Amino acid sequence: MRRNIDEAAQEKRRREAWHSAWLASGWMLLTGILILLLRSHFQIRGLGGFLMLCTAIINFGGIAPVWILLKTRLKEIEGGEEDAATEY
Repeated sequence: MRRNIDEAAQEKRRREAWHSAWLASGWMLLTGILILLLRSHFQIRGLGGFLMLCTAIINFGGIAPVWILLKTRLKEIEGGEEDAATEY
């Protein structure tokens, strides 16, 4: 049973969650591409090049968890868990 759900606050939280997910994904994508471009432009080979490649892959791989967490966050917002917590 839902009580005292603040629809305006929920909408604001949803908007902020979406904004945060887009910002984080864009930043990870941008930095991953930048690392690969720098690696290619300066022709960095050996251990340094390998570490740069690994860093770029980690950046790209971090994008999927952001969207999984967004889905979880939206469910929490929809469930009114934060609204219930404000009652205490």
